[in-house]
Amino acid sequence: MYILDQEQCIGCGTCVAACHNKALELSENLPVHHADKCNWCGHCLAVCPRDAIMIDGDGYNIEDVEEFSLLTRPTVQQIRRQIMMRRSVRTFNEEEVTDAELAYILEAAKYAPTAKNGQGNRLLVITTKEGREELLARSMEIIEQIGRETADSAPGLSAFFMMKSKMYKELGEDGLFYQAPVIIYIFADSDIDGAICAATMMNMVEAQQGLGACYLQLAADPFNKCPDLKAAYEIPAEKKCVIAIALGHTDEEYFSSVPRKEVPITWK
Repeated sequence: MYILDQEQCIGCGTCVAACHNKALELSENLPVHHADKCNWCGHCLAVCPRDAIMIDGDGYNIEDVEEFSLLTRPTVQQIRRQIMMRRSVRTFNEEEVTDAELAYILEAAKYAPTAKNGQGNRLLVITTKEGREELLARSMEIIEQIGRETADSAPGLSAFFMMKSKMYKELGEDGLFYQAPVIIYIFADSDIDGAICAATMMNMVEAQQGLGACYLQLAADPFNKCPDLKAAYEIPAEKKCVIAIALGHTDEEYFSSVPRKEVPITWK
């Protein structure tokens, strides 16, 4: 709920000007809140110079709010370097991902932006060996099924799926999770929201020394193909599995960035 501390509020109107949904209006030098227009984005709280606005209850916790200044922002050079250093890691060592490391990553998902602040993302986090093996086996069954069903309509895709299944069945090769100790699935109401959530978590992975991760597009297909798999993991039927992330510690070290082609840009 929206809470205004009238003693702290100075009626400056900053929150009113910042509210793009017009959920606030200034009346007698105090902002009046219209809940029917609010999407609870918290922008009013963030811009208030007097700490006079709170959003609390109904799933929100005002204790989550942290104060910061421009001095706490990472520099352009730091962000640039992090982007250029990111690598897709598919080789993991035996070191466990700690609860603290995982907590930072999951917190990043919480703060990932969503359309109209819908916050419709949902995660499935697999951290046990038994859980990974069970889901891997079930996923490979569905991947083989997809391969058979697409043999005529998409022979190239079918061959890829069947190859993954064969390597798993005959050699025990994990071509889905790459034996990562942690797998995070992202389910969402839209592809865009889910992709942004995954990218936001990846940024936090890169910020933690020794951790590596890889996007797993193939891992999403079994959940989207098989409603029973969603039901087994208590995922709402309407949620789409957008992507998954393989996560763990790695011994790989990187000493430079790599070259990339220029992105075509149209200027007007």
